[in-house]
Amino acid sequence: MSSFSRVVIAAAAGSALLGLSACTGGAGGTTDGGGESTAPAPSALESFDPCNFYTPEELAAAGVAGPGEPDTDLSSEPGCNFTGDKMDLALYKSPGTPFDKYMSEANLGRVEPFDAGGRKAAIGVTAGSEGQGVCSSFLDAAGGTVIVTVTAGTTEPVEPCGESRRVAEQISPRLPQ
Repeated sequence: MSSFSRVVIAAAAGSALLGLSACTGGAGGTTDGGGESTAPAPSALESFDPCNFYTPEELAAAGVAGPGEPDTDLSSEPGCNFTGDKMDLALYKSPGTPFDKYMSEANLGRVEPFDAGGRKAAIGVTAGSEGQGVCSSFLDAAGGTVIVTVTAGTTEPVEPCGESRRVAEQISPRLPQ
C-alpha cells in the first residue's frame, strides 16, 4: 500500500473516530451499585481477524492481494490493509462501538444507509474527504461495527463508494452476528 493511501486511510479513520473518543472515556465496564466494575462480555467481533477474513477469491475479485498488512494506528479500531493496482482495500473492526452509536458520532460528511443482507449498513465519506477517492461502508456486526474502506488507485479509475458497498455486501453474510 502506498504511503499516501495509508495516510488517507488513517486520516479518514481518525476523523471518523474523533467524535467517538470524546464520549467513550473509561474502561467500558458497568457498575453493580456497590462501586465495583464488571467488564462487559467479549463479543464475537473481538476475536474477528481482519487480516485473515477475506478468501483468496474475494481478494482477487477486489483486485487486491494478500497477505494484508496489519493496521493498529487506532487501538479501538484495528484493521488490515490490502494493496492492489486499481484500489487499496482496508477492513477494520470496532468491537466496542455499536453501529448506531458509531454512525451518530462519526465525523461523516455524507452518509447513505443501505441494507446488507438484513444487516444495517451505510456508505460514508469522512467530512473533508469528499472527492479524494476514499469511501467506507459501515456494517452492524456482533454489537460493534465493521468498516470496509476503499481508496482509489492511480492506475485505473474506480468508484470507491461503489466498490466499498460491493465488498461489504459480499462479506456481510460471513460477519459475526
